[in-house]
Amino acid sequence: MSRLVSFDIAKALCIILVVIGHYFPGDSPQWYTTFRSWIYSFHMPLFMFASGYIYIAFKRDEPYSTFVIKKIRRLMIPYFVVSVIVVSIKIATQSSMYVENPVTAMSYVRILYLPEAGYFLWFIWALFTMFLLVPLFKTKMARLALFVIAIVLHYLPVQGPAIFALHNSMHMLVYFMLGVCCVDWGFSSIMGRMNACAYRGICLMTVVCFAAISVLRYGFDFSGGGYLLPWLGIASVMVVAVFVAGFAKGWALSLILTVSASNYIIYLFHTTFEGFAKALLQKLHIQIINGDITFIIGAVFVILCGVICPILLHHFVLQRNRVCRFLFGLK
Repeated sequence: MSRLVSFDIAKALCIILVVIGHYFPGDSPQWYTTFRSWIYSFHMPLFMFASGYIYIAFKRDEPYSTFVIKKIRRLMIPYFVVSVIVVSIKIATQSSMYVENPVTAMSYVRILYLPEAGYFLWFIWALFTMFLLVPLFKTKMARLALFVIAIVLHYLPVQGPAIFALHNSMHMLVYFMLGVCCVDWGFSSIMGRMNACAYRGICLMTVVCFAAISVLRYGFDFSGGGYLLPWLGIASVMVVAVFVAGFAKGWALSLILTVSASNYIIYLFHTTFEGFAKALLQKLHIQIINGDITFIIGAVFVILCGVICPILLHHFVLQRNRVCRFLFGLK
């Protein structure tokens, strides 16, 4: 398997973690709160790392304006379309059924500069900002300098402005640039060697260290793990992805790659389908916070809806319609 298949697998794992992380009902069991906190310590840095790596690995020589227009079509048009849809659904349903984070008519204006339809959409603003910035640094040394600047911004005790999610961009640029610099400075060769016997011990130790530090250093409270866990989490998930790429075959690999291929649509729509699933459970008077077993059953149902429904939407509706492909940034 090629190293980019490994990234497809990592993206599939990551989007599943995102869907799990965004399911967090009130009075969740302590073990689930801890697990979610652990996910949040590294899952979005991993997404940024993969985005930076893939960007530079497939970088083409093209005018800056052409590149920006492509990113507007790929990221921002779908963002605005989905934001309008989500806000409209919330306005239409929030008076008669449970809706997290209710909205108003002013939300149609606020989506122009804030992730108003759902806070998770900050990722699109931040990613678009990085795609505006990074191509301006045209050489390896210039991009390395930007990586150093990103490290400084990341650890500065200041909060950037919320508009256009610039505070998220300041915090996450370091992980995007980590992916960029890994390609620039030879990480590809390391990826290719991970399955060699000489490197398996190192890879295994990376995962073990991630688990050990997660537990021993933070005592199952991962809210303070922002300085170390994201880096170890990225390394560990990539190790797991490389091993899966070496062993997964047939339907298992096809399933993983299907999730990866739909990752952007899953990201855009998973909270909507999770919201419908939670509302359905409430309408049926199913108490999902009544003991661990019933919580797990409800959580599995909601999370599966958040993954499977966007995949079905992608493959059977959006991908088959020319207008939908344009509106949702599909090829």
